[in-house]
Amino acid sequence: MINRFFRKYLSIIFILATFMGVFHHHNDLKQHNDCKICTVQSSLAHADTPVEIHYLTDLEIVNESIITLLASLHVKKIDNQLNARAPPQIS
Repeated sequence: MINRFFRKYLSIIFILATFMGVFHHHNDLKQHNDCKICTVQSSLAHADTPVEIHYLTDLEIVNESIITLLASLHVKKIDNQLNARAPPQIS
């Protein structure tokens, strides 16, 4: 009985801790050293090694337009010489 209660208790704690980490964010999209959840997440994700973090707002997005000829987009009709629409006749 105690073992079952202990498993349920640990599973609930694990699920709540996971949800706290998943739904945790700051409005400035930066990691804060004074936040306990940020500290735990960075320790687990970076294996206690200092890593420089790049967010998508920091990256420069470069768009290149792809120009293709209209003739290359058309699919050429392939003529099938068999024109078979039924299974082969077995005699």
